[in-house]
Amino acid sequence: MSAPRYEPLVKIASGGMATVYVGVLRGPLGFQQLVAIKRPHEHLLEDPGFREALVREAQIAARIHHANVVDVRDVELTGASMKLVMDYVEGASLGQLMAAAGRAGQRLAPGVVVRIALDACAGLAAAHALADDEGRPLGLVHRDVSPQNILVGLDGVSKITDFGVAKAEDDSRAPTTVGTLKGKVGYMAPEYIRGERPDARVDVFAMGVVLWEALVGKRLFKGQNEGQALDRALKEEAPLISVVLPEMGDALDAVVRRALEKDPAVRFQSADEFAAALEEAARRAGYFASAAEVSRVVRETVGDTLAERRKEVRARLSEFGLPSVRAPSASMLEVATPRNEVAVAETTTHKMLAREIAAMPANEPRRGIVLGVAGAVLMVAVGGGVFLFGRKNHEETGTASATASVTASATASASASVTASASASAPAPASAPAPASAPAPASAFAPASAPSPARPKSTATATGKTKSRLPPNPYAK
Repeated sequence: MSAPRYEPLVKIASGGMATVYVGVLRGPLGFQQLVAIKRPHEHLLEDPGFREALVREAQIAARIHHANVVDVRDVELTGASMKLVMDYVEGASLGQLMAAAGRAGQRLAPGVVVRIALDACAGLAAAHALADDEGRPLGLVHRDVSPQNILVGLDGVSKITDFGVAKAEDDSRAPTTVGTLKGKVGYMAPEYIRGERPDARVDVFAMGVVLWEALVGKRLFKGQNEGQALDRALKEEAPLISVVLPEMGDALDAVVRRALEKDPAVRFQSADEFAAALEEAARRAGYFASAAEVSRVVRETVGDTLAERRKEVRARLSEFGLPSVRAPSASMLEVATPRNEVAVAETTTHKMLAREIAAMPANEPRRGIVLGVAGAVLMVAVGGGVFLFGRKNHEETGTASATASVTASATASASASVTASASASAPAPASAPAPASAPAPASAFAPASAPSPARPKSTATATGKTKSRLPPNPYAK
């Protein structure tokens, strides 16, 4: 019998339905990659309905290919056991970040919350737009949008996960039992509680609850029991953000209020519409963070715990005789070192071209080579500088746009530099004064209660590094 392709390494968490591990995919020719493995409890697999639901989750999620949705890669059957294999997102859930901030007497900065919410809305929009092979909309509804099901990676990108209770309009294989609600109490839309057929607006309402809670730092429709929480969601209006947090002003009030409308006809009709309104209001108010700022929050909050997990993974890989492997979500924000790369490239360019010049006959003109050296060095230096600048300011253009801009800027600057170098008789211009240093970025956390003295934008204050153990992982039920 051949060895399984997917090997669990380190347990992340265990819930009522499954245990989730960091695992490794072992392929031919030494290929390997870290993955997340969701392994249901064996006693549940004895229920054919549960097995069918797990396979349906994989089939639904595997159809969605989007940067803000956790990919489901495979389902592996080994005897009576079953494994659901997903992308491993190295980071934390939004719920874990909110809990860690609360323990420190703080709340997440509004800009960071908005960035995470926009990513989540993009993932939901992709799920809602899912169509079958003939282009017919499936009418997919997640039905379990919550802070626990929004994963925030070390790269600062957030993803929607856990489509275990998702439902398509034409899914007759697993009809919802009358009187049974699937999802988390406190995030259910009023019409869903009343038993009406769910559509995308149910997820919009849940995302509105998530946004309110992440901004304020506490639960919205919380009760002493599930019945009381459902009753509050049906009848109570959510307090305005500006009432709960006067220091934030009313910039986001209208958007949050509309997302939480009890009447679905008045609510935002799609996740895209919700995201567009939120982004416009947030930009006007200055509540807009970059992926790099979100990444910093994850590192400050759970960086130490993730480092410990990496050590455990390396140790387990060593037991299997496998080399160490990085998590897929260790993005360019973590591993790239532009300054060092520029220095190495510059030195290498000098050495290579110097050898070419030295190897040329003494009577052969070298002016073209000299100009080429100058142009190449300037292209590397200018390109590296533009890359660093673009990396700090890519929140409005996106990573892809920033990369394209860097390439274009470096090429244009290099061409201008070579032209200037060719003018041998022109005097060199005076050196420009050095630019003033940029101010240090504000903390990704905001104080839990102290008001901001000036603009709403300045609610975040400096804070020390928050260390915490991770709460239960969002993959596990």
